[in-house]
Amino acid sequence: MRPKCCMNGQMERTWSELDSHNVAKAIELWHELGNEEFISRTRFKESKRYVVIDQGQLISSKPLLAMAFQLQFSCSKDGPPSLTGGDQTRSILKRLRYDLIDLRTADQNQLFEPATISIDPSTKFWWANQTANFDTVFQEGTLWAPRSDSRGRQVDHWRNLDSASPGDVVFHYGTPEIRGVSRVETMPGSTYAPHGYAESGTKTAGNLVLTKPISRVQVHRDLALRTLASDKYGPVNTLGGLRNGYFFPLNTEGALALLGQAGVKIVTETASTDVLHDITSEPAFEGLSDKSSIVAVRREQRFLRDQQLKRRGNVCSLCGESFPTAFLVAAHIKPRWACTEDERMDIHHVSMLACLFGCDALFELGYIAINDDGKIEHGSQGFQQVEHKTKCIIGLTCLAFNDQSREYYSWHRQHHANSQNKLH
Repeated sequence: MRPKCCMNGQMERTWSELDSHNVAKAIELWHELGNEEFISRTRFKESKRYVVIDQGQLISSKPLLAMAFQLQFSCSKDGPPSLTGGDQTRSILKRLRYDLIDLRTADQNQLFEPATISIDPSTKFWWANQTANFDTVFQEGTLWAPRSDSRGRQVDHWRNLDSASPGDVVFHYGTPEIRGVSRVETMPGSTYAPHGYAESGTKTAGNLVLTKPISRVQVHRDLALRTLASDKYGPVNTLGGLRNGYFFPLNTEGALALLGQAGVKIVTETASTDVLHDITSEPAFEGLSDKSSIVAVRREQRFLRDQQLKRRGNVCSLCGESFPTAFLVAAHIKPRWACTEDERMDIHHVSMLACLFGCDALFELGYIAINDDGKIEHGSQGFQQVEHKTKCIIGLTCLAFNDQSREYYSWHRQHHANSQNKLH
């Protein structure tokens, strides 16, 4: 019996065509949506026996494969073929280099390797209340707060984010428990609200810190609050309850106890080994106190790319072709060093997705430019030596061009024209 059709009934697909890239995308989506919502988008039920483990979390195997199939072939939840049982599921995952775990026979003590985190005397600890958007922003690694409220007043629990620095450890709370632990990777920087903070409005000015998720954990609120002492500035109020607000400092003793309760192994260092402090020529989220690192620059590149992917999908804005995300980068239309404060915050329009098959380099080096109608044209660098690379895209419309990005493309075009004129 052949499997049912996919792609709107136009073509029959089989499990043998599924690739590992889309399984990885499905796993990312599971972390973003949460288990219940993820499973509801497939026609399979939660697995009680066979699972895949990622970041210490159990992911039901059949819904995972179904979602990967749906992502790859753009079909509905009724589109994937049936799965006969654990043997077939194991065979598919083994081919894609994923291990299927049988919970009935697995040694429970060996299922999970404890997450490890290094700390040193300079490490600071923070508590972030993120009940409303934890599932969206934890995996993306963002902490963002407005600069002021609707009346223009500064709010202390938002301003606390300004004191976060690379190497700090953050506990992420989402009712009714601490649900994740992350490590800060960048200094705070000015941006408008990124993905996941839409309730604040996309044009709300604020500060952004990028983090690296360390582990998803489960520490119930009551246990966490009993562990932490009440103080004027932390998340525990004078009655021993959880203080309203967003971002609060934790004392070291209480934070270390929480890490132990979360099952996170602590490695004490005399100096932080997790964050590199090499100064680069183009610091990430630059500010007055910013001593950015190679790690921070790479983290910012991933963040900008992820924001663009969510807006536009995995399509190069220049050639218009679809590629796996690994072949797309967030290309700055106007580099940060040339941007005003407001322009730096405009993360959705000051960059675009460009592929590594020539488009990114051709644009960055000025061999192509975008005119005021959004069309790709020859840049000021000339084109004879690269004509075979540019002829397929000259005249196409840049997919990221709009009224908000027009001035950035104009700056790029004029900047390279001026640079070329100085050579003559």
